[in-house]
Amino acid sequence: MNVLKIGFFLAVTALAVLAAREYVPREAIQAATERFTGGTASSSAAPSRHGFVDIPLPDGQSGHHVVIFAPANCPSDAAQRAEALARRLDDAGIPYTRSQNASFSTLSSQDEANRVMSVMNGPIPVVFVRKRAQANPEAEAVVAEYRGG
Repeated sequence: MNVLKIGFFLAVTALAVLAAREYVPREAIQAATERFTGGTASSSAAPSRHGFVDIPLPDGQSGHHVVIFAPANCPSDAAQRAEALARRLDDAGIPYTRSQNASFSTLSSQDEANRVMSVMNGPIPVVFVRKRAQANPEAEAVVAEYRGG
């Protein structure tokens, strides 16, 4: 039942964020988020050198390889970016998997849920490298993040 509640909460939040993007300036959303979370940013909220943010792995993911979340067999620009990223990872010998959906049933705090939403609502593809993720990263940033450089 808790998984359903969290899933419903994430879906409603995603819709609210998408609607707010159209009508409210980004600075106002960020200020409201800081007020809601008490204005405290945890150290894990700081992005890595390559722009990846610490967030929990989606259910069923091990974190031992790169995960690319994007639509499959789709001619959209987002799907084509995911294809190009997959080719670059193949060329670099970096293991990856692809998925079309993600669920998070073990979020432990509102801060964690906010970080997940901020990444998952970004442009596709969303890419996880171990326990960090970024929306629509450059291929070289993914390679560098995976290699720890």
